[in-house]
Amino acid sequence: MTQISLIDINSLIKSKNKSSKNWDKYNFLFNKISQLLGEKLQELGSNYDKILLLSSDAGESLQNTIKLSFKKLIFLSPYRNLLEKKKFESKRILKVQSRFENLPLKKEMFDLIISNLCINNIFDLKKHLTELFDLLKGNGLFICNFYAEKTIYELRDSLISTDEKLFKGAFMRLPINLKMVEVTDLLGQIGFKDLVSEKISYKIYYNNIRKIFEDLKGIGENTILINRKKSLMTNNYLNTLNKEYKNKFRDENGMRLTCEVVSVSSWKNKII
Repeated sequence: MTQISLIDINSLIKSKNKSSKNWDKYNFLFNKISQLLGEKLQELGSNYDKILLLSSDAGESLQNTIKLSFKKLIFLSPYRNLLEKKKFESKRILKVQSRFENLPLKKEMFDLIISNLCINNIFDLKKHLTELFDLLKGNGLFICNFYAEKTIYELRDSLISTDEKLFKGAFMRLPINLKMVEVTDLLGQIGFKDLVSEKISYKIYYNNIRKIFEDLKGIGENTILINRKKSLMTNNYLNTLNKEYKNKFRDENGMRLTCEVVSVSSWKNKII
């Protein structure tokens, strides 16, 4: 998982904050995943004392989480503009601007912790998950949604083949996504019990490569690598990339782009 260290967190935060202006135009995936989160929450139980929600969206996940019965909910995110985008008039809900790592919270404080599309950008994943484990009360529930390894693999493959065609070698332009088994193994090592995981795959179709990049920029996921090569993304490069992509991943619906999301639920010292 060392590839995560290549992510420029400061640039990611800046990009995500900037995306808030037109967020509602590009947040279709976050809407879908938050709806599935809501369904899972209703299945697993609906009564909690304190809830911690870590999420990289603008409150879509919060809209589904507040359907639960709870006394206090903390919605935490490093993305100030996304955090403030949607207003929730309730004294039970507290919004906290903080990075996802080194959380300023007390141990054994929460009955439910939700991590929604956050851990792909965490540098030390084991340390982070251990921290969340410590924040849970005994018998607490942890739900984690993350992008899995096949997410935007078509774009990654096309970028590599285009680099090889134009530069006789490939640059790292996208971070490598997590594997489900890597995350579940870590959770087990840390002490989480009764892990249940499911994988959901979405297919999104486009007419051209520029629209794909527009959508990535629209959710603030376009400038996250430390050593990204901005000067190499020329019109000639984009035109060649578009042809490569179409040759490999176009069908009757258009240019296919996969988004694969894994959702894992687990317990801390579950008591039957």
